[in-house]
Amino acid sequence: MANALPMETRARVVSSLIEGNSIRATERMTGVAKSTILRLGLDVGEGCARIHNRVVRGLTCEDVECDETWSFIAKKERRVVQGDPEEWGDVYTFIGFDRRTKLVIAYRAGKRDQVTTDAFIADLRARLLVVPQISTDGLATYVGAVSASFGGHVQYGQVQKQYGYSRSPDHRYEPARDANFIRKSSIIGAPDAARVSTSGVERLNLTLRHTVGRTRRLCLAFSKTMRGHRAAMSLGIAAYNFCKIHGAHRVTPAIEAGLVDRVWEIEELIEAALSEPEGYAPVPQHLTLPAQTGPVRELPSGAGFLRLVRGGEVPPAPSVPSPPPPAPRGGKKPGRAPEPTSSPVPSGGEQLDLLLWRRPERAPEQLSLPFPERDGGPGAPDV
Repeated sequence: MANALPMETRARVVSSLIEGNSIRATERMTGVAKSTILRLGLDVGEGCARIHNRVVRGLTCEDVECDETWSFIAKKERRVVQGDPEEWGDVYTFIGFDRRTKLVIAYRAGKRDQVTTDAFIADLRARLLVVPQISTDGLATYVGAVSASFGGHVQYGQVQKQYGYSRSPDHRYEPARDANFIRKSSIIGAPDAARVSTSGVERLNLTLRHTVGRTRRLCLAFSKTMRGHRAAMSLGIAAYNFCKIHGAHRVTPAIEAGLVDRVWEIEELIEAALSEPEGYAPVPQHLTLPAQTGPVRELPSGAGFLRLVRGGEVPPAPSVPSPPPPAPRGGKKPGRAPEPTSSPVPSGGEQLDLLLWRRPERAPEQLSLPFPERDGGPGAPDV
């Protein structure tokens, strides 16, 4: 049965849901029955997933961050017993986030296993047109998934956080941090270490916890089914991409990414979601290299670029102490040894561009004669 609520009431219900309110709180605020709210949220959420599938593709995102948001369905994992439905327990929403435009590129809700990771990375790969740099946490399933979907056409680095142990009340909800808290590592290719980070997507997780009420911790607003959880996440992410203005750009992430040309109103999102037909999944396209700036030269094979790296310095050579002078004859005490010195080492400012190297040509030189010119002057030899 189609939802018969007027558009104004639908907008009030959806606006309440995307501001992090629970189903019962929305019922009290709008006067709409709980069952109607659940049905409307499910229909609009699944329509938002279809909108995302159609619109968010063909992207030129060069810096992608991935992370997982934890939640649970019906009960937490440690409470699950034999005989419970397979979907009950912990559920993670994998999110691919563009660092520049703040756009959610791809997402997938499921268990934190290899199957869900493979499906998420494959969907992320199909929506891109350029070779990206991907940053993730230390989850082991990412390595095989990124390698299978991207092959060698990716720069992939991981950020691993080293947590310690503390009984202090200050660390009840956040583990203690070691001295070397963050450790970065290159997994595939040669990622830029300065850009290997998951800070942006972790900040997005906080935004989504305030947008989708059922993902909050220590509350009663949790999902009861996987279908309802996926619909709620799709609704929250669609509102984030198309309706909510991001403070970094003063426009929505979809506008910044060039996907739409205006901010969507809630009524537009609802109408588009309820009328969006079932589409097809994006097909992976050939990835091109991102545009390079500065002193670079493309490799002859087309596999990359050779860049000129400035600012590098050669570490100084270690100082070698000079041997003590021999003891003088006659019983005199030896003099004090001179202070050790180190030979100066020139610091390198640039890395050699091998493709620009050429054998230097010798400039023509004027042959100097050991005698004066043949002008008949004094001392000129007879010819």
